[in-house]
Amino acid sequence: MKKNSHAFPKSQRLCSKYLIDKLFEPGNSWSFSAFPLRLVMYTIEEEGENELLISVPKRHFRHAVDRNRVKRQVREAYRNNKHLLVLPEGYRAVMAMIWLDSNHHTSAKVTAKVCNLLQRATEKGKADA
Repeated sequence: MKKNSHAFPKSQRLCSKYLIDKLFEPGNSWSFSAFPLRLVMYTIEEEGENELLISVPKRHFRHAVDRNRVKRQVREAYRNNKHLLVLPEGYRAVMAMIWLDSNHHTSAKVTAKVCNLLQRATEKGKADA
């Protein structure tokens, strides 16, 4: 069976409570904004896949259907462009993408912002390693 490089399997989703706490602990991570998204990220010196958490706060979209639409857009944009995040050998990233706006945006705009964040994260990851 051919491995799909554009997939977003469970192993790439940030689910670990420990890693989520470490990600949002002061001093551990850095943040980039490309409105309407913010990327919070830190690198770990170990082999493995990059992990992503997507958050759309309830204060921005009261209805679950609206939050789910935005999460679907961000997930699809990341899935198709995750190859833009390149870290040095032996490092992996733990990231959270947080939605900052109370309005919907087109998928093309969301994709452009995700690409921008991933490219900036690559530059920061290479500089820190």
